[in-house]
Amino acid sequence: MKKHESLEAVTHTHTHTHGYLKKYYQKVESIFQNRKKEIVTYSIILIICIMVCAPLLQMHISSDTYNFMDLGYFTYPIEYFMKDARLISTFVTYLAGILKLPYNVFIIIMQILAIIISAFSIYCVYDTVSKKTKIQGNLPKVLIIMASFILIFNCMSLEYLLYAECSIMCLSLLLSILAAKVFTDEKTNKRSIKAMLIMILASFCYQGAINIFLPLVMLFLFIDANRKPEKELIKKILLAFGILASVYLINIAAIYAINLALGASQQRISGGILDNLRYFKYIMIDIVMNTLVHNYNLWPMGVTIISVVGILIILLFQKKKIRNIVQYLILVIVSFGICVVSVLFMESPSLEPRMAMAIGGIVGMSLIYAISINQNKIAKKIIALITILFFVYNLVNTIQIYTAHIATNKIDANMGIAIKYKIEEYEKDTGNKVTKVGYKRDANHRDYHYGWDKKYSSFGQRAFDNYYCIIEALNYYCDRKFEAVRMDEEVYEKYFARKDWQAYSDEQIVFVEDTMYICTY
Repeated sequence: MKKHESLEAVTHTHTHTHGYLKKYYQKVESIFQNRKKEIVTYSIILIICIMVCAPLLQMHISSDTYNFMDLGYFTYPIEYFMKDARLISTFVTYLAGILKLPYNVFIIIMQILAIIISAFSIYCVYDTVSKKTKIQGNLPKVLIIMASFILIFNCMSLEYLLYAECSIMCLSLLLSILAAKVFTDEKTNKRSIKAMLIMILASFCYQGAINIFLPLVMLFLFIDANRKPEKELIKKILLAFGILASVYLINIAAIYAINLALGASQQRISGGILDNLRYFKYIMIDIVMNTLVHNYNLWPMGVTIISVVGILIILLFQKKKIRNIVQYLILVIVSFGICVVSVLFMESPSLEPRMAMAIGGIVGMSLIYAISINQNKIAKKIIALITILFFVYNLVNTIQIYTAHIATNKIDANMGIAIKYKIEEYEKDTGNKVTKVGYKRDANHRDYHYGWDKKYSSFGQRAFDNYYCIIEALNYYCDRKFEAVRMDEEVYEKYFARKDWQAYSDEQIVFVEDTMYICTY
């Protein structure tokens, strides 16, 4: 090849590449110009989410995370994700293990993705509602954004951002929203198939979030300005229920198939549904008290009930009050009932906050419904004021909760490091290698959460107060692999009986040969 021919080829390649980049840039610019409002809206939502979740943009640890770090990238997902058919979490965790990501890097990356996904979830709800209602004016649209934020960042879903796999849990919520959007937006017969496929993927991310699908479908259908006749509306709701039920059955079948293949037993799905029905009254009382009355102590007591009653009163003054009241009551009942039904299939029939997304979403959905259908001027002002006030409260409350979680992590870290030094000092003085740990609680033990007593909440709970992860926490801070043993009764009676500590003390630690006994406060 001649020299000038080679130069010509290089020039041609450069020109072709430059042309491609220019074309790509023009395409991106065109997208930005055409969707400028959407991009700006999402950016504002994202900024708010970053502000709210800022305390979590650092290494932080939940009880599950201690177990995750103790078992590692390849063992933990098999034990806790795969057996529950959470295939996406399994894949992502395995990938992180293959890439050999440090745990702190993995957790921060997942947190950033969770915030981005949560912001998009808020935007999707806002976009769907604003298009279906055809609401004009900036204030109503801002109110819908606020209500959508309350819907996504509710007292039940706040736990999603607590765990190492937080972005996958948030992805499940986003997929459920998209499925509801597809089901109610598209006119083709394929919408049901598309929605079902999206929901199956959501269930393989995290099952606790998918119960929001049916309430959202109902909400989107009820507020649609181009609503269909009642018979068609009922058919669509029943079809959506069928999709959700089918997804649950597919997921349960997948769980049993996976555990059969692994030769393991699944601990969360119950075969004793009749036993759960026998104690249904007590299960209901527990769920009502935790969710509707106490709100897991993450929102003010009774705020969900108050919001429902308040919306009902406002609806009494609307033109189509009977239809609106009936629709709203059905929405609330279904949101609560779908969570109760899912609990009946569980081995331990208790409802954790993260499993009650639909109940937590009642306040946000109530506000969206009231904003969308309201015609009375006075009622509009009342709804606007309530939405703004609760939005501001929810922002501050969420920041406080996440900050308390970080503060509690610091308490755990200080205690863990103190114990580590205590062990090293004992080993240096005696020559004994500590390999075993026995533990009990002190005489007047109470659940300690940083700054406040949150009995039903995972936030603020110390690792050294939690039997689920105390050994794993010790392994993490001491960089060991301790064996858990029973507390020796003689040791307990001699050193710990009737003792009551309010903070960590070296008196809580006793060594006997190769065993450390600890009495937690």
